[in-house]
Amino acid sequence: MRKKQLTAAVLTALICAGGGQSLVHAGHDENLTEYTLDDVVVEADRIQNKFGDTITEQSYYRTGGDVKVITREEIEKRHYKDITEAIKRIPGVTFNNPGYRGGEYGYQFYNNGVLINGDSRVIILVDGRRVDNAASQRIGGTSRRGSKSTGVNLDQITNMENIDKIEVIKGPGASVYGSDATGGVINIITRKGGYKNYGSLDISSGSWGKHNYALSYSGSLNDDPTLHFFFSANREMSGDTKFKDGETGEVLSLSGSHYKESGVNFRIDKDFDARHSLRLWYNHKNGRDGYPVATPRAKFWNELDWYRILFEVVVGRFDGNYKLTDQGQWWTDQRQPGYHNIYLTRSMYNISNDFYNNDFDLVYTFDRIKGMESFARYYYQNHRYLGRDAFQFSRFGGGGGNGAGVGYAEYQATFPHGTTFEQWYAWAKARLAPFPAGDKDAIARWVADTGGPSPITDWHRERNQGLEVQYAKVLGKNDVIANVSYDIAQNYSRRRNRNGGYDISHLDRKTWTGYVQDKIHVTDKWDLTPALRYAHYSSFENTNVADTNQGKGSVGAFTYALNSQYMFDPTASMYFGWTRIFRPLREGDYSIINTEYPAPLRDERGNVLTVGVRKELGDRTTLAAHYNWTNMTNAIATLPIWSPSRNDFSAIAVNARQKATSFNITLDHDFDKHLTMSLSYDRMKDHWAAKEGMRLDPRWGYTDSDDVNTAMNRLRPANHYALNLSYENGKLYTGLLTNWYTGNNTRAFTARSFLLLDWNINYEATKDLDVYMVVSNLTNTAYETTFNARNGIGSSAMPARSVLVGAKYKF
Repeated sequence: MRKKQLTAAVLTALICAGGGQSLVHAGHDENLTEYTLDDVVVEADRIQNKFGDTITEQSYYRTGGDVKVITREEIEKRHYKDITEAIKRIPGVTFNNPGYRGGEYGYQFYNNGVLINGDSRVIILVDGRRVDNAASQRIGGTSRRGSKSTGVNLDQITNMENIDKIEVIKGPGASVYGSDATGGVINIITRKGGYKNYGSLDISSGSWGKHNYALSYSGSLNDDPTLHFFFSANREMSGDTKFKDGETGEVLSLSGSHYKESGVNFRIDKDFDARHSLRLWYNHKNGRDGYPVATPRAKFWNELDWYRILFEVVVGRFDGNYKLTDQGQWWTDQRQPGYHNIYLTRSMYNISNDFYNNDFDLVYTFDRIKGMESFARYYYQNHRYLGRDAFQFSRFGGGGGNGAGVGYAEYQATFPHGTTFEQWYAWAKARLAPFPAGDKDAIARWVADTGGPSPITDWHRERNQGLEVQYAKVLGKNDVIANVSYDIAQNYSRRRNRNGGYDISHLDRKTWTGYVQDKIHVTDKWDLTPALRYAHYSSFENTNVADTNQGKGSVGAFTYALNSQYMFDPTASMYFGWTRIFRPLREGDYSIINTEYPAPLRDERGNVLTVGVRKELGDRTTLAAHYNWTNMTNAIATLPIWSPSRNDFSAIAVNARQKATSFNITLDHDFDKHLTMSLSYDRMKDHWAAKEGMRLDPRWGYTDSDDVNTAMNRLRPANHYALNLSYENGKLYTGLLTNWYTGNNTRAFTARSFLLLDWNINYEATKDLDVYMVVSNLTNTAYETTFNARNGIGSSAMPARSVLVGAKYKF
């Protein structure tokens, strides 16, 4: 009750405080002195509307909300090399695995997924179009305990040269984004060529053999200034990343974290007149990334512990006389501390993940009024993923197996009464994979004797195409938008099985969506936006016989949303939003039919409420607060539920209740025309409860689950403070970003708090040449931002200090 009273008091004080002129300066978005909006340079009085919202090409969809915009100017000055790097400064934004490229198809922990306010149900858009595939198994398809996200890897969408702005919207925001945007939305707005021809070449190099090259050229045809073009190409590569271990302070190399990625894209715009245009966008990106699934635990990263751990996993445990006491298969860190070190066996076999993305988008705008667009769109996406994941732990059988007890039986027969350390060690070295950081010749011989570098073991293709039609009309005080879309999603999969053959599957899913939204300008100070949305998803069925227990069935639902915004005076405004959530089951995600309790899983449903205020405390200071409340009456998670058949508690995917809250507060201040500051704090909290008929294990805690959705306050830092300072004076620009994570549970993290510093400097050497340096993790702090119960403490250690030096030439 005291917390609620305090929150209400803070909001009231923000609204009632005096001072200030008007909400026209940048506020919570950096570098908004001027920027390009539809080929028109937007001056200071048009950067934000009267409510203090930053204006973009897509902002007409939303009413209020907690929205941050990363501008092109900020990208240029800060020299962000990927999307995760660009948005990590935003309060409430966290990542499952930031800092490393690569991962494994189907496992959310091993991909660069994003969470907003602790919720992985985040929608990713490019120019307002969803880029996920409804049939995807990209995240959660294999683990059964993966993220609820839409399966989009942020850093595989497009290159940074192609991005003009990034909108980060906390909460559902608007009906256009979908009824499943529980956590929020990330909208990437691509670059459009201007009237003047312009090009740039950006070259940088730095730590760990990192090299980046980016070329862009844009403008318009001399004889037709209504035809604009933008083109960019890039290549990025790096050797294995180094990280700092939080337990020992050692700096180690993460084998398998190397990558090489390339991309090319273009956009052509034909402006027939102020209200009619045609846009063609094409994007290609491909790469071969490593397999950085877990950082080794330094205290066990030596040859003796390597063979001890591997022996216990593959063969079994032994007593002080090296006599076997238990058979192997100790597949968690709780049972075998340092267990995740054996993942590095994969690095010996050139394990990698290749991706090839081709995206095509054609939009004809047949009317434009008050910034709102009426258009028809056709899009096509074709994404391929190739995995190499064949390796051998031992000479007894498959990659992770122990040959059905072959190793146990052989050792038991050889040493039935135990043996000496020397004999045990010799036996282990002759039959188990060598230490990955040990004798290079021994590693080469092992790989050659056990099949050589891995061939392609699994192949996936995600393809989807669709049509979208939108009509916008101004009717007096009403800005009405109606939209319908149709999407065909396909997923083709081929995986090598343990018998040496392949499991082949093919999945289709069709989606119809439609919504109508009416932004009512009730008064000059009050906007009210009700919306109605309908979505229908066709039935799906995996053709793989082994997956016949997957959820099936077509489903459709109406959802509703109401957003409002009110301006108390030119210095203060408030917003409110309510959205009814509907997230359909996705194949392989959480759609296991549980035969024990009590019926097949049902679609996720719930409600999200958002409320926030902005207050200008003077000409140079703005304060903003945002509160988000999520109440999922039918959320899905993996929880330890009583299993009658096992007569014990068992981890089962079930529908449960979830209540989550998040609170963000941001203070922005301009000290003078050179130095600016943004200070923020955010806190997230959630609670899960079993539904009627369930018996939840009373001992349940973070050590019992690797489902990141069910333990927000155990698997992530509780508090996040951020300080963003920028200084600009003539040709010099420099920025310092401080992230402070506190309230960490030391049974999941290596320290109670982590203080991180990132610094960059940009200097205009000539009017055509900028030189720059970017230092990440300036103080070389050992830290983690998430925890995986299976892999254990410290298994998600983030990169150590790195330096990148570069130059950008404009022509």
